[in-house]
Amino acid sequence: MRFYSKKGKVLFPILIVVLILMAASSLASVMDLEFLQRIPGADSGNGQGSLFVTVPIMALIIWLVAATYYEISGEELKIAAGPIRYTIHIHTIRSIEASKNPISSPALSLDRLRIDYNQSNVVYISPKDKKEFTDELLKINPNIRVHLEKK
Repeated sequence: MRFYSKKGKVLFPILIVVLILMAASSLASVMDLEFLQRIPGADSGNGQGSLFVTVPIMALIIWLVAATYYEISGEELKIAAGPIRYTIHIHTIRSIEASKNPISSPALSLDRLRIDYNQSNVVYISPKDKKEFTDELLKINPNIRVHLEKK
């Protein structure tokens, strides 16, 4: 069963704004728009070299937005966020609790779940339907401590 990431009111728009700004900047450098040369510190040379940096970063952002999900397959929880992949054996999950921790993680929202697994591993994710997600995990491992109320 696949659960897609919730797209938050803060983090998701930031990613989209960064993507738009990068696209506009790249387009402006390729088109050599004259008004950009009046900006202090703007490079008056050929801006096409910046495309080698911005296009891969833009592709990464699109990949993250389009392919961030959590999949329960057998006894494994597979976490995907663009090129980032985790596999967690569900029987190693000790606890799941609501979190707003902004630490970098495979989540498109700050409305997250903190998953503690193994002895000391932690991952933060943001499934759209946290209740259904945790219920599915509990069917496989009923020993998981779950606390979904926000602190």
